[in-house]
Amino acid sequence: MVQGFGNVGSNAAKILARTGASLVAVGDWKGYIANADGINPFKLTEHVQKTGSVAGYPGTRVISRAEFFATTADVFIPAALELEIGVEEARALNVKLIVEGANGPTETAAEPIIYDKGIGLIPDILANSGGVVVSYYEWLQNKRSERWDLEEVEERLAKRMKRTYLAVNEYAATKKCDWRVAAMAIAIERIGRAYAERGIFP
Repeated sequence: MVQGFGNVGSNAAKILARTGASLVAVGDWKGYIANADGINPFKLTEHVQKTGSVAGYPGTRVISRAEFFATTADVFIPAALELEIGVEEARALNVKLIVEGANGPTETAAEPIIYDKGIGLIPDILANSGGVVVSYYEWLQNKRSERWDLEEVEERLAKRMKRTYLAVNEYAATKKCDWRVAAMAIAIERIGRAYAERGIFP
């Protein structure tokens, strides 16, 4: 299920659909819809482009925000606004994994509830960092007066994301911490090494 059907949410839904995943519930600023048999994210994108919202998409039923968060699903992608998952929403969630597509969609107080329920959480600092990585690649191309093909950018991005994913996974397992702490710790360690190598006093 996906909250927010803009660039992040819609593309995530379409990419997952190609792997065989089924979109069962989706919502945006205008409302929430569901269909246990699946919602076609490609056709839904066309609907959103015409109407500006997922609301009114044929073949779905209207559900409340509370019903949306209580929907049974394997993966939940919050890709709307920050702080959308509060304590009440965390208690209602019936998913196996949360992949944060938005910036800071989960309230701090909600995280212990999520972990106590055995729900995995891939934090925003990891899950939606691809845009920052590609911006860095754009900066590199400009700096070097180069132009990379789309395939090269996507290949570099895939390698970087997989490498970072594995590093966070290993750190979390070794240190017995959650993925957000692991991602932040790796980031701070990298900054520390860079400062030390360059002789910069913090």
